[in-house]
Amino acid sequence: MSRLQIYVVTAPGLEEVTAREMARLDMKVIDLGIGGLTSSVTWSQLMLAHLQLRTATRILVRLDRFEASGFGDLKEGMSQIPFHNWLPRHSAVEISASASGSRLTHTDAIAERTREVVRRSYDPALAYEGGVHTLHVRVSRNIATVSLDATGDPLYKRGWRTGAGAAPVRETLAASLLQWSGAVNHKGVLTDPCCGAGTIIVEAAQIARKIPAGLDRSFAFENWVPVDADQNAKLRAAVRADIRPALKKRYLASDLSAEMIDIARDNAERAGVADDLEFSVGDAVALAPGATVVTNPPYGERLSATKLKTLYQALGKAERLAAIAPASALPTFKREFDDTLATSNGGLSVRFVNAGFSTKR
Repeated sequence: MSRLQIYVVTAPGLEEVTAREMARLDMKVIDLGIGGLTSSVTWSQLMLAHLQLRTATRILVRLDRFEASGFGDLKEGMSQIPFHNWLPRHSAVEISASASGSRLTHTDAIAERTREVVRRSYDPALAYEGGVHTLHVRVSRNIATVSLDATGDPLYKRGWRTGAGAAPVRETLAASLLQWSGAVNHKGVLTDPCCGAGTIIVEAAQIARKIPAGLDRSFAFENWVPVDADQNAKLRAAVRADIRPALKKRYLASDLSAEMIDIARDNAERAGVADDLEFSVGDAVALAPGATVVTNPPYGERLSATKLKTLYQALGKAERLAAIAPASALPTFKREFDDTLATSNGGLSVRFVNAGFSTKR
């Protein structure tokens, strides 16, 4: 088990963004799919991926892959996997089953047959010294792929955002916008005039200072049997030592709501970038035309059509603009975009837009 085959889950549409991020970490992508990608990594790289990747949702480690045309095949294949070499004693396993294009279609039955072999049923009323681990069993075209969830809580749960507004953008999506647009390469001051809980501007400040996304949280795989805890501790210490000093020029963030500004300040404090950001209550419509903007403005029913039009036209006048918005709203900016990318935010189809930033992809 010197090398591991992993599947990195990401939001559909952002696969290439995550692939480029992995390449910067010297992690080779084997296959690019829809909603994820596969890679072969060492144990140290698995830890670094969890610490450093900002755009991925979670990471699965493949245990085995075998033919499963029937439940007998499924149980036989499962019995060949040495789960005791992976999971500690006194641990429990939750089963996540899925199926498509196969003779085995009943996911509850797939999970039950798997549970009969693994024999580590999870009871939420009990505490498990070895932790609770999630086993993913996917049967596609009569081939079963068995993977362990290495992550635990999704990677967008960095640990610092305990407060949020009515329609928050996930941290992974914010980081994806910043990386895809090239805003991370900008040497000047970034501004978010619709900052809400501060997610985008906090991610921007952390990226600028090389503060790892997963530095202050734990991961499910850290409890696995083969893991070298001392090596992981050294890796955490190494990435912590690489953090840069506070920004010389603060990034700017504002919002109409004083309550949201208070929430954003608290989030920035927990994220370790409070001294890198300047928050204020203000209207994005009054944005200076020369500003460099990264933002997730309101859309949908949060503002009237008239107010949204006024807001988007004001944002469109920014010297540089990276934003998230529904495709139908793009003409409202009255701006030609250098590039757009389709993805989703909270189940809503949206576009990343970039105008004026140098992507250098």
